[in-house]
Order: sequence, then structure tokens, then C-alpha cells
Amino acid sequence: MRFFTRMGTSPWLLLPALGLLLLAASLLESGILQPLEYPVYDGLLTLRPALSQERVTLIAIDQRSRRDFAGDLEAPETLAAMLRQVQRLGAAGTGLLQPLPVNPDQASRLLNAIDPSKVVLTLAASRQPTSHQSKPPAALTIPDIPSTAVSRHQPAYLQNPLAPRPQSGGFQLPRADALAEAGRAGHLLFSPDSDGRVRNLALLTPWSGRLLPALPLQLALQAAHLNSDQLQHPPSVANGALTAVGIQIPVHGFFRSLLDFSGQHRPFQTVSASDLLANRLPANSLQGRTVLIGPTDGFGDRQRVPGFGTVSTSELAAWATATLLGGSPLQRPPWAWLAEAGVQLYFILVLLLLIPRLSLRAGSITLALFLSGWILFAACALVFAGIWLKIIPAVLFCSGGFLLLRRQHGLTELDHHRQESTRLLAQRFQEQGLLDLALEKALLLKPWAKANREIIYTIGLECERKRSPQNAATAYRHLLQGGRFRDCAGRLKQLDHDNGTVTLARADATLVLEKPGEKPTLGRYRIEQELGQGAMGVVYLGIDPKINRQVAIKTLPYQNIEPNLLSSVKERFFREAEAIGQLNHPNLVAIYDIGEEKDLAFLAMERLTGKDLSHYCTADKLLPVPEVVDIVAQVASGLACAHEQGIVHRDIKPANLFLQDNGQVKVTDFGIARFTAASATETGIVLGTPNYMSPEQIAGKKVDGRSDLFSLGVVMYELLSGSKPFQGDNITTLMFNITHGNYPPLQEVSPKLPAAIYPLVSKLIQKNLTRRFKTAAALYQELDELRKELGQG
Repeated sequence: MRFFTRMGTSPWLLLPALGLLLLAASLLESGILQPLEYPVYDGLLTLRPALSQERVTLIAIDQRSRRDFAGDLEAPETLAAMLRQVQRLGAAGTGLLQPLPVNPDQASRLLNAIDPSKVVLTLAASRQPTSHQSKPPAALTIPDIPSTAVSRHQPAYLQNPLAPRPQSGGFQLPRADALAEAGRAGHLLFSPDSDGRVRNLALLTPWSGRLLPALPLQLALQAAHLNSDQLQHPPSVANGALTAVGIQIPVHGFFRSLLDFSGQHRPFQTVSASDLLANRLPANSLQGRTVLIGPTDGFGDRQRVPGFGTVSTSELAAWATATLLGGSPLQRPPWAWLAEAGVQLYFILVLLLLIPRLSLRAGSITLALFLSGWILFAACALVFAGIWLKIIPAVLFCSGGFLLLRRQHGLTELDHHRQESTRLLAQRFQEQGLLDLALEKALLLKPWAKANREIIYTIGLECERKRSPQNAATAYRHLLQGGRFRDCAGRLKQLDHDNGTVTLARADATLVLEKPGEKPTLGRYRIEQELGQGAMGVVYLGIDPKINRQVAIKTLPYQNIEPNLLSSVKERFFREAEAIGQLNHPNLVAIYDIGEEKDLAFLAMERLTGKDLSHYCTADKLLPVPEVVDIVAQVASGLACAHEQGIVHRDIKPANLFLQDNGQVKVTDFGIARFTAASATETGIVLGTPNYMSPEQIAGKKVDGRSDLFSLGVVMYELLSGSKPFQGDNITTLMFNITHGNYPPLQEVSPKLPAAIYPLVSKLIQKNLTRRFKTAAALYQELDELRKELGQG
């Protein structure tokens, strides 16, 4: 059973099945694929030159002509007058787009008033043949071609085996005695594609065992001085064209011809019927032209076409006539489906034999290059040669096949290594309480891998305990993508039910923020909303009701601390808060208050407005050099104040440096700051963000203010270049590069900076701490001189 299951999901079966399914959908002109293919086809047509307007003129019975002409423009006498006027002005052929009246008297009046041999008439279609006219009358010039003979001599391997067959219909005609001398006649049946736009014209359509030509085809034959019965018997499309004596029209399927909507203008001239009847057209203005006469303002008589919105049936008939007369090369050759099938087979072999042997990156690039080659070839074939080859089936197959390979083959050796490194890093961040970083790494893990599911679930639980429901829900949703796991679905349902709420556990109740007037309080502060996740706990926005001042409240939940460590952690928290509260510097965040409740301790701090420096660490958002120097100088000034009081920040990074709207920089989140006194220093503990750690911090050694200066140097490097100096594929490589590896010199990454910048940054990120600036005050002094120098420059 397992063998059959594996075979049923094998790429060697699934990829050919997917390719054949897409190919069949393309041959069937499926309503699923075609809406994707048509926009590509229509867009490429706009790159082709438009047909000339010199062959066809449309005499439009429009609102203007109805307003200017007093009589009935559709009356047989008026139509006959227009036809005679058109012939007087030198028209080579004429098509009357007004359907032939079913009423015998009206039909006779119209036919008696014109020369039927010079006019092509339009037959009004009906769903079924009328009872009194089940076959075409002999008076109509219609080729005697049996509908069963369609494509009889076309080679079988060139026929689209799944192409839809045309359906027979009927036409409303007067009695045969009224058609004694009817002459040429044709249909105007335009069938929209699945997206509602007309792109094809059926040149021949079945009718009572015969093939009825379209009116534009009759006009093309008339312009070539041919009769419709001069079409080859049976008609041949062996070369992808409808062939008559001296004329070849590209067709596909069952005598369907692509209408040419190339360019930006219409390929025919439009003249108002009132100008024709009032003799306002210059002499010989229609000389040698094929002229069509028909209404353009009929309500509901509108057809959607690519690139030109909606047009009337008369305008569409003129467009089709211009396409045939202009010799448009647009075609869907009979071998097109064979070419597309060959391309599909080629990509099947590429996906099965080549891509699995490459890395994920190399495989995606290789497949993209092969696919781009086919897309470019097909686009050039349409733009320059007018040959339509479908692109979307290959694009969908390559995309779907590549994703299927990734899913079926599982993790490659390199991907497995990356997953393992990411999993270990997520676990390390979670153990250190850096839940934002842990969640970021957890979201990169494959949720269906058994080794990953436990750590994702653990991080979700930790986010819940840290009062971060949004992050917990994100972790659970990611985990459920790989299937059910424990009580994950129930926890997510509860979190979604409490969407938008922040709860603070109290001894007596749980207070929910979303209810007006019932928001929880910490001390005297009213909690408004959650701001984010700090290094020690959740940070909330609070209001001091005494002076109506906004504050940021950082919490330390006791429930997340081991009971045997609670006493020492509380002592360190309050000692740290007391020390930081004594700091009074414009570049350090101010501490207003400290308090404790049953389940947590909290700090009320200054509320900042602006953005942290992580928003300015990408190449497209870098700040000007003088502003960067000023920012780093402000940070150095603040750190100098802290270091003089014996406080080391230990987590200097862009996210903890806040640039306010007024340009002032604030050093925030002393959440993992430790005293430098020996009694308060523990070795062997790594604290901080890996990319910005100092070598001695990674090694777990005793650190002082020079460790913060190293981290500040890394931040300055990133603000100036948009990249980090120390990077690595995993945590081990990153830490090795920081402690022992080299980094790209700033002058190579950003060679256009002021010369004085480079030695300063280099001195900051020296691995040997004795070679760095001795104090933040010394750094500030040098930065202040550089700031003045840049300001003078």
C-alpha cells in the first residue's frame, strides 16, 4: 500500500499528468486558461503596426445621420439610394449590414431597387432553421460545399484533436419567390471568447448540410473578382489557410480567422450616412474601396474587442473585412499545438532530469531562463510574424511543476542544513526571551517537518505567556499549515475570538482592553494598548490620569520566571530601574516611575514618537552622512552618561535607537543592561542581538562600555552602507565571523564617504577591545569634531 501511495505521488507520474492536463485544457480552449492567455495575446498585439485604413470604409447609420435625415434610414428605398451613391463614388464592393428583411414585400422592394450582383447581403441568424426555409435558396450565391468535407484532406497529425466543432444553425429568410435574384449573401456571426471579447470570425459556418460564408469573406472574394463557388472543393487548410483561386486566408480550427486588432487605431474609415445622402463626400472618395453600410448606434448591438473597448456589429464587420483585405498575417497555424506539446514535453524532461540535480537557487534560475527563452520566442513570433503560440500553459506548468518538485522531494541537503540552523537559532532566541527574533526564525521553518513542529508550538506558547496574542496566533497558523498538532487549533480559535484585546493577569480578574471604561490599570496608569515586545516583557501604552500624559510601560511578568530565581530577578530589575532612573540625559529614555503588582513589576517610561534606526538600514533608505554622524554622536553622548554610572547597555542595535520626529535620538531598552561591578557580573551568559554583539560578549567574558562602542560601530557601519559588516548563514558562522573573521572594509562597500569616516568606524569595530575608543566620551569628542567639519564642508 505504501508503495502505491508513493507511486501515486511520484513526480514521474504527477509532472506528465500535469503537463497533459494543461495541454488538453489549452487545446479545448478552456475557460480556465484562456482568460490568462488572452491578456498576453492582446498586449502583444499592441506592439504590432496597425493595418492601413485605405481599403475599407464604413457608412455609419449613427445618431447624427438619424438627426440630420428626415426619413427612415432603414427603409428599402433609403438603403437603395445609399447603395447607388456608393457605387457612383467608385466603390469596388459593397456590403449591406442591415439584415435582409424576412417580410417578402420588404425583401422584394429592397432587392428590386438595387443590383444584387454588386451588393453582399446579410442574413439574420436564428437558433433553428425556419419551417418555410430549411435550406439555402438557389438564388443566394452560397458555395455548394458539404459541411462533412471540412478538413477532410488536412493531415490528421495537424488537426487539433480536441478543437470544438461548430454547431449548425439557421437563418431567417423570406419565401424563395422573393429571392429570385438575391445575389451574394453572408452571415455576421461573431462568437465571443470566454472573456467576452471577440477575436475570431467563422469564415464558413454549417447550414443545412452546406457551409455559409461570412459577409466579410464574400466581400474579400468580391474584391478579388471571385465567386464564392470558386473556393476549392472541398476546402483545404493543409497549409493553415482557406484557399480559393488567387486568395489565401490564414485560418485555424474550423475556418476561424483571427481578427487583427494590432496597433492603436482602427483599420477602416468611418463616414456618416447623412454625409453620403447629402452628397457631401468628394468625388471618387470611395474609389477602389470596399464599403459597408450599417447601423452603429443600435441599443444592445455592441461587441467587446481587445484594446478598443466596445464596438457595434457594423464596426466589427468593417474590422473583419479590413483584416481579410489587408492580408493580415495573424494566424494560429495547424502545427501550433504540436509545437506547444513539444515545449511541454521539453519542460517535463527539464523538471524531471535536470532541476533535481541543482540547488534550489540554481534550479529556479535555470528554469526561469529556459522559460524566458520560450516566452521571448513566442512573443517575437506573434509581434514580428503574426504567429500565435500560447505562452500560459508552459508558464503554469513550470511554476506548478517546480513547486511540486519542492514539495515532493522535500528538503535538499542544503535546505535541511539551513532548517536545522534556523531551528537551533529559534530555540536559542526563545530560551533568551527574544521572542520576536524567535518567531521570525520559526516562520522560516517548514511546518510539516516533525522536528520543526515542537519548537514552533513552544514558541507559540511562550508568546501567549508573554501576553503577545498576535505573535502566538501567527505561530499557530504557520504550524497548522502542516496539519493538526495537539491543541493548536483550539488555541488559535480562542486567540481569534479575543482578536484586538490585551489582557493583564491579576489576582482577582482578567481585564480586557476592548471594552470602553473597563481598561486595566497598573498602579495609577490606565493601559490603552500593547506597543510591542521588549527584552524582558510586553510594553504597553499607558495614560497618567493625574497629568494626562502618555507613557510607555514595560512589564516584567513573574509567571515566566522560575520560582527559585524570582527573588534575584526582582532585585536586579528594581536595582537596574533605580540606576537608570538616576540617569538624566537628553539622549537616554527617561524613567518616570516604578511599581509592582501581584504578578508583575513595571516601569513607566518616556513615550517616544518617530522611528527606530532599523528603518534607515537599507540601501534605498540611507540617511545623509552628516545626519548619521550626528545620530551616532548623540548615542555616544548618552552612553557616556550611562557608562559613567557603571551601566552597560549590552544590546545596542538599530531597533533600540529611536530617532524622534524632532531629530533627537533616544537610547532605549536597557532591559538586559547589567552593572559592571564584579558582584553583579555573571560570566558564561550571552546577552544581546547576535549581529551587533562584541567578540567579548559572544565569548561570555566580562564586558564594559567598550562593548557598547563595538555594537555602535556595527550600527554606524550599517547606517552608512545599508549592510551589516558581520554576516553568516547560521548562528555559528556569524559568531565565528564576529570573533575571528574579517569584514568588508567600509571604503570598499561605500567608497564615496568622507575620508575621516573610515578610520573612525574601523577603530570602533576592532576585535581587540584595547584598540577601540577607551570611552564613549572620547568617541563623542571625535564625532563632534567630525560633525563640525562636515557642517563646514
